[in-house]
Amino acid sequence: MKQQVFLGQVSAAGLLLTVASLFYSRVFGGPGWVGPVIGAVLVSAAIAVFLGRTGMSRWLRGLALVVAGVLFVGLTVIVPGTNFGSASEITTAFLGATVDGWRNSLAATLPIDTGLPEPLGFITSIAWIVGAATGILVARSERTASPVIPPVIFAALSLPLAAPTGIAAYFLIAALVGSALLLALVRAVPQAQISGPARERVTEFVGERMLSERLIGGAPILLVLALLTPLIAWILPFDNDEPFDPRQLREEEVVTASAVNPLAEIKAKREAVESAFLLTLPAAPNPNLFDRLPLVSLETYDGANWSTTSTYSATSADITPEIEVSEQNSLAVRQQIEILNEPSPWLPAGQPVTRIEGNDVWYDEVSGSLLDRTDGSPRTYTIESRIVVPLPEELREARVDNTDPRYTELPSIPSDSPITELSARISGANQYDTLVALQDFLRDEHTLVIDEASGTSIGRVERFLTDREGYRDQFVSAFAIAARQKQLPTRITVGYRIVQDNDGNPTFLDTVTTDQYDAWPEVLFEGIGWVSFDPVPTTFGDAGVNGDDATEVPVGQPAPQGPTPTSSDPTEDDQLDDDEPEVSATVRLLVVSGLFLLVFPLLLAFMVVLAKVLRRRYRANLDDPTDRVLAGWQESKDRLLEAGIDVRPDMTVKEIVSASRKELGVHASSSLSALAPYVTTTIYSERNPGEAAADQVWTEVGTFDRQLSESRTRMQNVKAKVDPRPLLERV
Repeated sequence: MKQQVFLGQVSAAGLLLTVASLFYSRVFGGPGWVGPVIGAVLVSAAIAVFLGRTGMSRWLRGLALVVAGVLFVGLTVIVPGTNFGSASEITTAFLGATVDGWRNSLAATLPIDTGLPEPLGFITSIAWIVGAATGILVARSERTASPVIPPVIFAALSLPLAAPTGIAAYFLIAALVGSALLLALVRAVPQAQISGPARERVTEFVGERMLSERLIGGAPILLVLALLTPLIAWILPFDNDEPFDPRQLREEEVVTASAVNPLAEIKAKREAVESAFLLTLPAAPNPNLFDRLPLVSLETYDGANWSTTSTYSATSADITPEIEVSEQNSLAVRQQIEILNEPSPWLPAGQPVTRIEGNDVWYDEVSGSLLDRTDGSPRTYTIESRIVVPLPEELREARVDNTDPRYTELPSIPSDSPITELSARISGANQYDTLVALQDFLRDEHTLVIDEASGTSIGRVERFLTDREGYRDQFVSAFAIAARQKQLPTRITVGYRIVQDNDGNPTFLDTVTTDQYDAWPEVLFEGIGWVSFDPVPTTFGDAGVNGDDATEVPVGQPAPQGPTPTSSDPTEDDQLDDDEPEVSATVRLLVVSGLFLLVFPLLLAFMVVLAKVLRRRYRANLDDPTDRVLAGWQESKDRLLEAGIDVRPDMTVKEIVSASRKELGVHASSSLSALAPYVTTTIYSERNPGEAAADQVWTEVGTFDRQLSESRTRMQNVKAKVDPRPLLERV
């Protein structure tokens, strides 16, 4: 095949693969997918074309492509996504990318984040397979349209994830159709084979003129055909802004969790002290701003118990919470959590969650809570949260958000109930001051008694308000009910306190135990989010002096009251610490990219050398002496190509020897001259050569290699070994 025609096919195939990859632009968020996905189809196609033009066996080509694909996916997706983790983490990421990647792609909220190995690793793997298949078909298939099939299938696979929308979709479809037709046109250039014994070896193609004429005449037709399909779609009476999306046909997978009332478990958990989880904060914030990790939020109250109506589904790594929190009144916190003994189905995490790094972690977008989808065994995951830390002045100016009636609904409560009386007597200059007055009244005028029975029914809360003493769940329930009576949207959150007081110096706990299990009410403010309050006293009354509780503080000693509201803005040091994970991630990405740019060319060079060695061994061990003689001559011609000597298929043996003597000198080409009689006899003699002749030919081949190597510098020898031309050209 003429080199120009073949390069035209390769270029057209690269264009088609690139256009097919662009169908995934709406699937992923940001440009992070471009390198792995488009790089995979183009690099694998180039390697496949390279290997397809060699004499390498089919199985060996497949193995080389698999090894190169694993290295490519590992360097571009897996290693950056696992933060240079252990070998087991990288292996797990590979398995996740191959086994769970497509399922996670279908379940994830668009756009899919590119920071995790799943599902970017899976789609990159598919891209590698598609590019490899296209390259092999371009190099070895004689069917005109066969290389078009893999890229078109690859583009179609993106449709269940995200169908293209708007006017850009029509241009994208036109580009796909046009590039596919262009590749078919270039491959349709006719060819004629010489008949006779040399039919399999000699092929004559039409020249560049025929190819140019085909392209000049066919380009306008291709343009019309490419624009015809999107034009028809444009004029059809359908909603152009909402194209067909196959994901709409599948049922969204959601789960609900059945568990013991988490609010009723507070007393039992705090009495049976056990390790719950290990907490690591890579850039620890101020403990006064972040002192708790929620498990689950309870928004429904039936007059007896608080419960949740949350539903959970798989999601992408990056999350956009239903209630957005501005950066001005919030603090980004990264948490690494290892569960030790937490039998509940929920996972602790600061809220609202903005990023999840872990497998089988499902998310409820309304409450923001996380669900553990494993079998309950110990597990590790990483969470990034945007913690609300507004100033009191901001809260006094803000209004509560009453758009969701679930946070204000209550059962019927008598007008003479102590709860109604409490709600009526508490007031303030604004909604926030009213909530603070309610918090202070419960905390200052009521006694925390740890041996008091739990219970959150209306009757139990009324007795608590009458007796002015009770347990933790009564304090938070009374606050939530009274606030809801004033139409202030309130929920109860159950979770863990993660800060301990060391002589007035609050510090984070490394190991969080069940005696840190607690509950607190939260109120929803417009433009701010959920704000926590603490109506539970920090000291115990006489009835609880002999009790055991993790938050017991001697009378007169202050204790932190929670992250909101704050009395000041976060310090500059806190903000710098908060930026450290992003800086570290950027550095890791640059390091990995640099390693990839260094390692991948070395890998390609190694593959070239390996292919040459294996092909030489294969040629030297052919069974037929005739094949071995001709293979030895071909091996020597490969060395001439590496030396830059123009060796063409139409040259005779004598002409090749003459050209080598002129370029290399008499000494370097003497063994090649000794080879010529054996080759000429093999081609034209009626008798086949014997084993001795074949062995002598390969002896001369080795001598020629040695003489050629001695005539060149060390650097020239290295360049010759990694020169891919002998693998690409048949001479």
